[in-house]
This record gives sequence, C-alpha cells and structure tokens, in this order.
Amino acid sequence: MRRGNEYRIGERQEQSFGKAVEYYHKAARRNYAPAQYMMGIMYECGHGVPQSYREAAKWYEKAFNQGYRRATSAMAFLWESGLGVKRSRSLAIEHYSTAAEGGDLRAYNNLGLIYRDRNSPEHNDHGAVVFFQKGNLKEFQPCQCNLASMYEKGLDVSRDCETAVILFKRAARQGNLSAKRSLAEMYSLGLGIPQSETVARHLYLEAARWGDPEAVAFLKDEDFEGPSYDSIPPRATTPMEMLALGLRYLDGSTIGLSVPSAIFWLESAAKAGSTAAMFALGQIYEYGYGVERSSKSAMKWYKWGAEKGNGTCAYSYAYLYEQAGLVDSPQVCLAMYQTAADNAPDEDIKSDALYSLGIFHSNGMGTEQSDENALACFCQSADLGNASAQYMAGIMFLEGNGCERSEEKASKYLRMAADQGDDRAAEILSDIVN
Repeated sequence: MRRGNEYRIGERQEQSFGKAVEYYHKAARRNYAPAQYMMGIMYECGHGVPQSYREAAKWYEKAFNQGYRRATSAMAFLWESGLGVKRSRSLAIEHYSTAAEGGDLRAYNNLGLIYRDRNSPEHNDHGAVVFFQKGNLKEFQPCQCNLASMYEKGLDVSRDCETAVILFKRAARQGNLSAKRSLAEMYSLGLGIPQSETVARHLYLEAARWGDPEAVAFLKDEDFEGPSYDSIPPRATTPMEMLALGLRYLDGSTIGLSVPSAIFWLESAAKAGSTAAMFALGQIYEYGYGVERSSKSAMKWYKWGAEKGNGTCAYSYAYLYEQAGLVDSPQVCLAMYQTAADNAPDEDIKSDALYSLGIFHSNGMGTEQSDENALACFCQSADLGNASAQYMAGIMFLEGNGCERSEEKASKYLRMAADQGDDRAAEILSDIVN
C-alpha cells in the first residue's frame, strides 16, 4: 500500500500510475479495505487503468462492506449519480448519512445538496443548512460556499448578506470557484460589502483562468445559460463541456462533489487540448484540492499548458520553478515569464509576469544585467497596477538607474504604490515633498 502511494504521488521517484495500481491490487486481493478503496479511486480517475465507474463501484463496495467510511461516501456518490450502478437516491441518502455520522466532509456537502434540491421529494432547506453548517465548522470550502448561498437567499435562515460575504470569502480563499463568482457579484452589487467593481473584476478574472464558463461569459459581456445536468449521469462530449463538468464536480455546488471524477473530466478536457483544464489540474495539485499536494505534478500540467501558449500556466510554472530553488537554470524562468507576459489572458497575470521579468533583468538572472530593461518592465507592470513594480519604478527614477534621474516620475510611481498601501513608498514620497 505504501509503495502504491509513492508511485501514485511521484514525489520520491518517477510517477507511475500503472505501478501504483499493481501495489494497490496486491493489497486489495488480501482484503485490505484502504487498498480496495484506492483501486476504486484509480478506476474513477482512470489512472493506470481504463476509466470505469462500474469497476470503481466494485472496489468501493468491497471496502464499503468492511465499514471503510471513505468508501461509504464514494458509493453514495455513485448511487446518487447513477454512475456504474443503478441510480438510487434512497441508498445514497442512507449511506451519506452513515458517512456523515463518522464526520465525512464530502457526505456533509452532498447530503446538503440533496436536501437543497427543490425538485426532489427529499427537499428540506433546514436539513441542507444543518449539513452545510457541519462542514463549515470544519472549514470545508464547498460547505462554506453552499451555506453562504443559503444566507444570501434567506433559505431556512434570515437573509444576511454580510454573513454570506464572510462565508464566501472563506471559501474563495481556499479556491472555490462558485464562491469567487458569488463574491464578485456581491462586490459588484454592493450586497453585504461596499461596492467595488475593481475587486469584482479581479475575482471574475481568477475564476476565468480556470475556464469557468460563467466568469468567462461575464468578462466577455455575454449572456450565460448554465448547464442543468438533468441527464443522469451528467454527460460531456466537447472539451468545453468536459472542462465545465470537471469544475462542477470539483466545486460541489451544483452537483455532487467528487474529486476523482473532477480529475477524470479535467484530464479528458486537457487531452482534448484545453489549456484552461491544464491550469486547473496544476492548481489542484499545487494547492492540494482533495489530493496530496505535489509541486512536481502541478509543474507537469503547467508546463504542458505553457508549451501550448497559456500565459497563466507559464507564470505558474516559472513561479514554482523559482520556489523549488532551481536557480541553476534561470533562463527557464525567464523564458516562462516572457511567455506569460506575451500571452497573459488578463492584466493581473501580465503585470505580475512583467514585474518578475524586471527583477530578472535587474539582477542579471538568465540574461545580461540591464537596468534599462528592468525599468521598462517595471513601468509596464506599474501601469497595469502592480504595487511592487510601482515602488521599484519609483526608486529607479529617484536614483537614476537605467534612466535620467527624475523626481517627478519617481513621485508619480511612488504615489501610485502608496495609494495601494505601500508604507515604504509613502515614507519616501514624504521625504521628496518635504
């Protein structure tokens, strides 16, 4: 089992899902429930074996019959969705309830979704609030987002937009896309929080980088009609549909939460050419959304996206490359930051990439040292709103590095940085004025 985990995660040796399956299968044949559960995961993801919900159900059921709680929740998801087994919402509720009694976070969320469904005979807003609150108390981001939605709409609780904002913020900080979209809308409308179109736009941009269709439509000023997923199980045939379905499974806000199914659909979208899916997979592994954190796996997906021209992937790859201390090849970072600056999908990524390029030119990392090139990058980044670049541009104009000394230009950029809360810039600006 341990060796299987090592090959699956791939941190200590080269990743091999095939070898991971071999080790899991050996342990599973000895009736070891955690290994049986992992066999189910591998089949649901399609890692090391052809993807098969039917085979996943077979292995989950073996572990479930031994009382393995995580398998109980996994089987409940398959019964609820009709994936690999005949759909049975009664069995799903029964086994989600069993898993929830043992503290299973996924069960809290998915039970809440079942009870929140107004078209279901089991509809019960109070039950939804109870289970979402259980997950919220454990800081489980899907439950935080869904509970926030109940407060925003006033379902079984008094409508309270301020509480909704607090919960949406907590979920958004953990990467929940639905929370980011909802929070963006509340900033845009000034519900429960002072209105700010700037903050709203930043949140929509964050969601759009994942390829979130609703956020993308908003930024393009297009109408959006979300998928209903009335078909059981949900289906997707195009890369865009695969991406959207994968994100829905990951989010757990409109359909049952399942990270293995999310990974399967996102990988399917990536293999079909979706660079947004490549970025989403990189984020999943970088931050550990329902999986073990793995910079190596994250960088694999970011690199693939960067090679296909995705600026966000290029920036994320370069950032992780730096964080890993791989300073022996600064040219790699420099090239990736340049790709990000040239192909950035939005001004936030472009400004961050330009700032990093400025640092590399200033320090002569991967290129000949050049204050002129550094200043050019800092100014471009500063004009896009990057406070750190505004500070650096101000200092360079003040000291005459890469340019003629100019207190006027220095003051301009330092004031921009100070207005964004940079105390260093404010102090230097005060000295210039006085």
